[in-house]
Amino acid sequence: MNAKLTLAQQAAWSAVFQSQLQEFSYEIVEIEGQLPDTLRGSTLFRNGPGRFERGGQRVRHYLDGDGYLYRLAFACDGRVYFEAKFVRTAEYLREQAAEQFLFRSTFGTQTSVRSWTKVWANTLELYLKNPANTHIVPWGGKLLALYEAGLPYRIDPRTLKTVGQENLNGELVERPLPHSRWETFQRLSRGWQAMTAHPHFDPVRNRLVIWSWSMAKRLGRPDILTIKLREYDRHWTEIARKTYTMSEAAVNPHDFALTPSYYLFFENRLAFNPWPFLLGTHAPADCLRMLSDRPTRLHVVPRPDGPQSDRTPVVLETGHWFSIHQAFACDRADGSVEIYSTGWPASGLQGGFLTSWGGDAPDFDAIAPTFLWKTTVHPAKRTIEHRITPGAERCCIDHPHPNPNFETQPARYLYMTYSNAQGESSPPIGYLKLDLHTGEQQLWLAPPLSITEEPIFVPKYDGSQEDDGFILGIVYDHQQQRSSLVVLDAANIATGPVCRLWLNHRLVHGLHGSWCRQYYGP
Repeated sequence: MNAKLTLAQQAAWSAVFQSQLQEFSYEIVEIEGQLPDTLRGSTLFRNGPGRFERGGQRVRHYLDGDGYLYRLAFACDGRVYFEAKFVRTAEYLREQAAEQFLFRSTFGTQTSVRSWTKVWANTLELYLKNPANTHIVPWGGKLLALYEAGLPYRIDPRTLKTVGQENLNGELVERPLPHSRWETFQRLSRGWQAMTAHPHFDPVRNRLVIWSWSMAKRLGRPDILTIKLREYDRHWTEIARKTYTMSEAAVNPHDFALTPSYYLFFENRLAFNPWPFLLGTHAPADCLRMLSDRPTRLHVVPRPDGPQSDRTPVVLETGHWFSIHQAFACDRADGSVEIYSTGWPASGLQGGFLTSWGGDAPDFDAIAPTFLWKTTVHPAKRTIEHRITPGAERCCIDHPHPNPNFETQPARYLYMTYSNAQGESSPPIGYLKLDLHTGEQQLWLAPPLSITEEPIFVPKYDGSQEDDGFILGIVYDHQQQRSSLVVLDAANIATGPVCRLWLNHRLVHGLHGSWCRQYYGP
C-alpha cells in the first residue's frame, strides 16, 4: 500500500475490496435532500466484482471476482428501491456447487483442485472464466452484463435474475462451458469471438455500437487481432457492420471511441509469451510485457455508412503510453478528430501494470497515475498531436464522461473521478468537472475516508445547456462503513449533493454502470 497514505486511508481503501456476499431487495428510506424530478421513473444499473473467495482461497486479482449487479429504481412517486444479485454465470453455478475455484481466470487466479491432479489442472487449459463483472448495458428492452473477454449475459432488468449467456447474434447459448480441453481448442481455432465491455452510444443516429474480437496466434509470424463492429437500433436491428484487423497486436484494446465518421482504437504495444500460460503456471495477464521502445498506435477506421466511408483506415503513432478508457471523440470542421482518453504515462509503465491490481487491494506504489489525454489527429494529412489535456496536467483521474447526448459531438464538459492534483497515484476521493474550452475546474470532495466510483451523467428533461443535468456517483463512507448514492448538480458540482441516498450496507468498489429512462423497479 502506498506509503503516502495514512493508516486510516489504507483501511478505507482495503475495506471496499472485501467481498459482499449478501443479495438485497429493499426500499431506501434514508434520503437526504430532494430527489430531482428528472430521476423519477428511471433506473440506475451498476456492475463490478463482488465475491473474491471460494473454499478459503482468494482470487489473485480484483478483476477475477464474480460479477455483482445492483439496481436503484426511482419510482414516479419519489420512492427508491435497491436490488442486488450476483450474475449466475455457468462458472459461478459450478464453483458455487463445488465451493472452490474450478476455472482459470484472465488476470491471475488458477483453479484450486484439491487432488494429486492439481499440478496438471491448469496445464493446456485454455478456457478462461467469464465472471460478467465489468459493465451493465440496457438497450432495446435487454439488459446485458459484459466482460472484457467473454460473451454477454442476458439479465432480467426487473428482477436482476440471470437469463443466460448470449451469442453475438443475440441468441441464448445452450451450452456455455466446453466439455474438454479439446472442445476449447476447437472453439478457438474456429475464430471464437469475445464481446468487450465497452460499447458506445451514438446519440445522433440513436444507435448502440458494440464490438467483438478474436486473436489468431501464429507460430513464427505476427499475431492477428480481428475486430468486428456492429451498430444496432433500439429494436436490435443491425444497421451497419465492419470488420477490421490489427497485425502484431498482442491483446485487444480495452475501449474505443466513436465519431460520426470513425471508429478509433488505441493499440497498446505489448508482447505475449504463451508458454507460461500453456504450461499452466501463469494467467494471460502475467504473460504480457510492455514494449517500451515502441510507440502507441492509433487506428482510425471509417464507419461503413459515415461521411468518410470511402476512405481506407489510417494508422498513426503517438509517444509511448498506455490507453485505458475513451471519454468521447468528435469530428472537427477542418477534417481533424479530437479524442479524450485516460491512460498511464510512459514513466509509470515499468512494473507489471495489469498485475499491479492484484492482491487483497490494488497497491498504489505499483500503479501508475491515470491522466486525461487529448489526441488530435488529421487522417487526411496523417498528422497527430498527443498530450495531457490542458487544465488537468497534474490531476490523477479516471472514468471521464460527457453528457451522453454529446458523446460523438464537440462536448465542452467532462466529469470524472478525482484522486489528487499532485500527479500521483492514489484512491479516488471526489469528482472533477473540467471545462475543455477554458481549462476551468470544479471539484467536489467526498467526506474524509470516503471512496468514489465512476460518475454517470443524467440529462435533465428540459435542459437547454450541455451541463443541465445531474451526476450520479456511488460513494463508500468508511467512517459509517456503508455506501450511498450522491446526486450532484452537473452545472455546479462544487456545491455538493442535492440529494444523498444511504444504503443499509457497504458495496464493493465497482467498475461501470448505466442509467436509463425506463423504470424497472417493483
